[in-house]
Amino acid sequence: MRPLLLYIHGFSSSALSEKAVAIGRLLQEQQHPIDYLAPSLSNNPGEALASIQYIIENEQQQGRQVIGLIGSSLGGFMATTVAERYQLKAALINPAVRAYDLLVNYLGDNINTSTGEAFVLDQSHMQQLLDMECEPLTSPKNYWLMVQTADETLDYRKAKAYYHQSPQLIEEGGNHRFDNFEQHLPEVLRFLQLIE
Repeated sequence: MRPLLLYIHGFSSSALSEKAVAIGRLLQEQQHPIDYLAPSLSNNPGEALASIQYIIENEQQQGRQVIGLIGSSLGGFMATTVAERYQLKAALINPAVRAYDLLVNYLGDNINTSTGEAFVLDQSHMQQLLDMECEPLTSPKNYWLMVQTADETLDYRKAKAYYHQSPQLIEEGGNHRFDNFEQHLPEVLRFLQLIE
């Protein structure tokens, strides 16, 4: 069975995010023998995590040997949680660290900027995020941290410190999307052991 790349999008996003679509397009153009999944996840953190775990467990039960993760922003936080649980490799693009500290600013009514769906974040969701925290990391070498210093949403230094035992790519400038991420995709696929 071919290896699987699972892309985990960030907060208030979806499978239609620019990065998710760009990765799918590049995999197709470069004709890598890799299956690709970029699911649209619930705005509820607990439900999103349950969906990711269901996908991984279902793929493993079907005999999928190699599953690699790419997580962006809040998706990087969740990718870390599931990578720890299932001992998977993950590339983390400008990941959220201690996501509850970030999302506490979004308590109340929200609109998903990708889908237009209205949703509410409350204290129970903050507790769900707190319960997902991995401290300390048991397998830091399973993560490749990719950050840009001019990220306007997250302080890259928090991720640099949290993943200090992991391989790191720190680029000056850029933004939260991670400018020119696509040029690193072959390296990412090799790190995730999806290609040789």
